[in-house]
Amino acid sequence: MMTMRKAVAGILIHEDKVLIGKKIKKEGHFVSGCWHIPGGHVFDNEDDITALLREFKEETNLDIEIIRKITSIEIPKNEVIVHWYLCKTNSKDFVPGDDLSEIKLVDKKDVIEQCDKRATALWPKEVLEYLKKH
Repeated sequence: MMTMRKAVAGILIHEDKVLIGKKIKKEGHFVSGCWHIPGGHVFDNEDDITALLREFKEETNLDIEIIRKITSIEIPKNEVIVHWYLCKTNSKDFVPGDDLSEIKLVDKKDVIEQCDKRATALWPKEVLEYLKKH
């Protein structure tokens, strides 16, 4: 039986817009140089919440508040289970860090179109439905 790694992703809402980040160009990463929803892997000593707070701080310099869990999805070919959360922040003082070259806020209706198709193809239906609602 395969052991699934854990990862987290956060849809961050600020002033009715969603924060997306552009991954630095890095050989071997499937969304290298492309826009995506921030998140990352959960370390062995972390729970999901701690990992998501850490990832947002590292990638955007933002302190976030988690509103609720949206869903989880297993991606067997990548041997990962991704836990999706809805988040917010009171700050617009975001700066790209860690593995992001750019960050921007976009209208919720534009997130799917702006993010890389290789990433959005792996997003669960609950996330896609949330983003399609205006």
